[in-house]
Amino acid sequence: MRMSAVVDSGLAELVWFGTATLRHRAHAVVGQAHCPTRGVPYAETGGKVHQFCLDVGCLGIMHEIYARSIQRLSDRREAAAPVLDLLGYARRIVSSQVSEYERHGRVRRGLPAKPTRNDGVAARINSALDGQAADDHGRIWLRTLFRMMRGYACRDNRASAVWPLDVWSTEKSTVDGVLRSIGASSTRAELSKDIQLVLATAEKVAGRRWMDDAILHPLQTFVTPLTEDHQRLLAAAQADPADVVSVAELRGRFRSLMLAGASAQEALDRSADEVLGRRPSCEVDEVLDDLLPDAELARIRTIRSRRRAPAERSATRR
Repeated sequence: MRMSAVVDSGLAELVWFGTATLRHRAHAVVGQAHCPTRGVPYAETGGKVHQFCLDVGCLGIMHEIYARSIQRLSDRREAAAPVLDLLGYARRIVSSQVSEYERHGRVRRGLPAKPTRNDGVAARINSALDGQAADDHGRIWLRTLFRMMRGYACRDNRASAVWPLDVWSTEKSTVDGVLRSIGASSTRAELSKDIQLVLATAEKVAGRRWMDDAILHPLQTFVTPLTEDHQRLLAAAQADPADVVSVAELRGRFRSLMLAGASAQEALDRSADEVLGRRPSCEVDEVLDDLLPDAELARIRTIRSRRRAPAERSATRR
């Protein structure tokens, strides 16, 4: 699809950023980690479109959503108005057209148009899941997990038929506030148990056929194969599972010691000694800055800058 001669640069920018996920998936299919085009095509300061974006359909996705969005604005007799005057409305239009584009793609592949909707059968399963929960946090989590499982199984250009346990463990911690070691076997076992509970409840309420059609068949069937180059890159970058678990355990022990009142450096020294069997050769803000309170991080870096200042002045004099 070609763009018309007159393009609204404001709408083009909304569409470009609004389709980022769709375009990223198009590149991922051929093993590209990022969209190589710099700048928004058709925007006032837009740059040249990279050939890869033409080859993989990235720019085609933008064209499709732009055409749908401009048609919707035209139907409302608002296409002539500058997008900047209708920014909130235009953004909602773009978002709705992205969702519609994804729905049509799922239907073409024989998948449910709206896999995460919560009415009908899904509503009955949600009610049954509520009865399995021990508290409000558990109820919210099981409903959230059920929705994520359906969405993940039907996601476009998914390259794995394995549940993303590490990502979902973070989601669960967001719901219930419990700190979990990402990648640890105990955490993955906990998430696997939750998934099995959802599947068992869904089968009990809706039957095996519904569960196969809505979750298991899409999960196992609609997987995009990785290119050979991308598979080699993934294999080369794959972390040792033992290292992943050790880092997760170290971070969990560090949090516990900080909450118990230990200083940041003391918590790092002790957790590294207990988990790795050796003292660290770095300072805490160099490796665990995301776990430090802002005030503590600022204090550590202020002390370090003061230590460095005399040495820097001495070097300057020499």
